[in-house]
Amino acid sequence: MDKEIYLKTTSNPHWDTYVKGTQMDIEIIRPKQYQDRIRNYKLVIDGVETTIIKPNSKTRITLPDDAEYLQGKIDWCTSPKFYVRDIKSSQVSIKNSFGGNWFTAILLPLYYITFGKGKYLKIESGS
Repeated sequence: MDKEIYLKTTSNPHWDTYVKGTQMDIEIIRPKQYQDRIRNYKLVIDGVETTIIKPNSKTRITLPDDAEYLQGKIDWCTSPKFYVRDIKSSQVSIKNSFGGNWFTAILLPLYYITFGKGKYLKIESGS
């Protein structure tokens, strides 16, 4: 099932919204982290890459009313699916899973780029 979703965002203002119905505005926050500091993340909505999330940035997007899940992507690594129904506020953060702890930042990167490639990124919604 292919969906065409084009979003107007602050990072890509040339895209337009081509979806009908009610939409949800959210702000994607990517905090400053040492790992991936020079690499961009991609935001995937229902399997379609839609926008670029730059390091240490905030990007406002409009989700279509029929969107089911969000997913972060960097190279071959992704986040688990984050379902739209689980969004608790208008702010959603995307970051790598091991950046907050120096112990895991030293020991686990090899795991996250191989066996844990589907858990490399983490998406969370504030309460």
